[in-house]
Amino acid sequence: MISRLLNRQGFMPSIQPQRATSLMLIAGFVLLSLGGCAGSAAGPTTYMLPSSAAEQHYDSQLAIMVAPVRIAGHLDSEGIVMQLNDIEVYQARQHLWAEGIGQQLQQQLQQRLALVLPQAQVVGKGQPLQANLPVRDIRVQVTRFQGQQNGDALAEGQWQLLDGSGQLLKQRRFSITEPLENDGYPALVRALGSAWEQLADTLAEELVATSKS
Repeated sequence: MISRLLNRQGFMPSIQPQRATSLMLIAGFVLLSLGGCAGSAAGPTTYMLPSSAAEQHYDSQLAIMVAPVRIAGHLDSEGIVMQLNDIEVYQARQHLWAEGIGQQLQQQLQQRLALVLPQAQVVGKGQPLQANLPVRDIRVQVTRFQGQQNGDALAEGQWQLLDGSGQLLKQRRFSITEPLENDGYPALVRALGSAWEQLADTLAEELVATSKS
């Protein structure tokens, strides 16, 4: 193949065998370089938030609505976010969320609450609710969901719990840091997933408390 390419360019007919060998080696290095460039231009890696088994379960019977998670503007992108210092953030170009991070956060929150509260009905806001169950409405706003320059993952924001009539029952800010077990984006995604599960477990405890009051 390389010989045919060189022949097409008129390089082979008048050169000596030793020179031809050198030329073949050079062509080989060129092809290796092109292969390296092609490898570096490969498509981006995409990630989904992980899930894990829950250690605690509650028997509370509730109808729980989870509103779409509101996220800060700098998080509303495909790229996973790293905070470089106190004022700079970086959105990755080759390490992306497989689905919108707001959608993933809502889905993971619903799944975790359903796991921790197996007797409850957990749905997205606007879906039908089971009759004769106390209704709770969860609203979460996320201001930070990113890697930190110190090597931690950070989930930060505010949550609200409302009853079925829209009355505010509780409101709290949250700030959860989770250290990365290894370097790299996979470790960051796993740490962010763990931080989000911690928030969901806290919300489950709060839901149980409101059902008893």
